[in-house]
Amino acid sequence: MSFFGGPSDAPSYDKKKYENLSMSIRQTVLERARSRCQKCSVKFGPSNPPHFEHINGSRKDNRPINLRALCAGCFKAVEEKENSKGLLDGIKSKFGV
Repeated sequence: MSFFGGPSDAPSYDKKKYENLSMSIRQTVLERARSRCQKCSVKFGPSNPPHFEHINGSRKDNRPINLRALCAGCFKAVEEKENSKGLLDGIKSKFGV
């Protein structure tokens, strides 16, 4: 039992239910964001579709609470940050740092 009430080794949600980023999950996230980028507030539309950031970094965790709707510009910045972090982690592991 963990400090927060449930067993520490058991997930508190059905992983298979959130394996894929379904249309209903996308819609839930967009409704919460009021069809705007959750970083810069740009409104989404046909020429500016939403991109979805996985907050905890796991692309297999598509729970709405783990997703943020971002515009292409904000998502690009997040993607570059994640890619550079992955690159640095790879370099560190090769040199044993």
